[in-house]
Amino acid sequence: MTISNGCDFDDFAGLDYTPGPRFRITHTGSFFGKRDPRPFLTALDESGLDVQARFLGDFRSVDREWAEERGLGDRLELIPYAPRQQALELQRDSDALLLLIPDAGGRGKGVLSGKVFEYLAAERPILAVVPPDGAAAELIRETGAGVVAPPDDVEAIKAALAELHERFANGGLPAVEFPDETRHRLSRRARAEELAEVVRSL
Repeated sequence: MTISNGCDFDDFAGLDYTPGPRFRITHTGSFFGKRDPRPFLTALDESGLDVQARFLGDFRSVDREWAEERGLGDRLELIPYAPRQQALELQRDSDALLLLIPDAGGRGKGVLSGKVFEYLAAERPILAVVPPDGAAAELIRETGAGVVAPPDDVEAIKAALAELHERFANGGLPAVEFPDETRHRLSRRARAEELAEVVRSL
C-alpha cells in the first residue's frame, strides 16, 4: 500500500495573492534527470502571449543558454535561490503554478511528489505538464485545481497556457477553492491518520 504526501495548507496562511497587469506563472524546484523546461518554453515563445515565467531553483546552464537563444527576454525570470518562506510567497503571489513531470518511459505516471501537494496547498491554478494518464493528472482533474497537458506536446501546452491566460485577462484567476472534505482528505494530517491506521492494523 502506498500512502502519498499531503498538503500543509497552514504554510500559506497569511500569504497574499495580488493580481498584476501581467500573467505570472511560477515553477519551483530544481531540474534533474528527464525534467525538461523546453517544451513549455517553446509553447510560451510560440504563443506570443505576454506571460512572465518564473523559475525558482537550479536551472541547468544548457537550458538557460537555449532559452537565451530563443530570445524570451523578460518573459523568463530565473531565480537561483530563495529561502523557503520566500518560495512560498512567490507561489501564492502567482497567477498560476507550473508543474513539470516527464513521462520518462512511463515512469512519470506514478509520480505524486511533495511538489504536487505544495502547489495544491498554495491554492493557485496549476498548469500541469504531466503524463495525462498518470497520478498527478488524475489528482489535478479530480480536485479541479488546473489544466493538464502532455509533457512533450507543445501545441497542447500552448492551448492550456492560452486557456489560463484568457481566464486571467477576462475576470482574473481566483483562488482554487476546495470543499472542507477535500481539504481534509488532501491534508498531511489525513495522511498521518491513514498511516497510523495502517500501523494499528499490522
